Amino acid sequence: MKTTSFSILINQFLRKIEKDRNFFTYYNISEEEALNLAKLQANEYVMEAVDILTDRCFPDIDFYDISYDAENKEYVFNVELTKREIGLLTNLMKEVYFDRDFVRLKAFEVAMTPTDLNQFSPANERNSFTNMVEKIKYENEVRISRYIATDRMTGKPKMINYGSGVKKAR
Repeated sequence: MKTTSFSILINQFLRKIEKDRNFFTYYNISEEEALNLAKLQANEYVMEAVDILTDRCFPDIDFYDISYDAENKEYVFNVELTKREIGLLTNLMKEVYFDRDFVRLKAFEVAMTPTDLNQFSPANERNSFTNMVEKIKYENEVRISRYIATDRMTGKPKMINYGSGVKKAR
């Protein structure tokens, strides 16, 4: 049986956010340990991305069919994911990552007075970040719509056979 390891998604996700130093910043540990912690954190993002995908559509495969590969010490999907599915899940992981900061920003805005907000976080930066997160979410909605409307193996549009299972009147 062919499988897809979580590490494929995690490595692709890390490349997408490699410019964001906050994700890789841990104090008083080596660079290698920081990368391992970042990968551990990204492991959780895989499952959150699967949750988002399955909440927004009905995929043709069971993304929850996973197991632990003891030999390689990693989780795997018990199906070979397509490049499109890997890309979709890593984009959803990116949404999960930025959405966490978005929630913190909203909590920050609620806790601060308008004067405090202007002093600590300029409105343009907050608006830019909010717009970026909304754009990521919108683009992922479009990706999910395209994914669910196409055959996962061929990439061709799915056809709806309205006549299947219906007897014709004589």
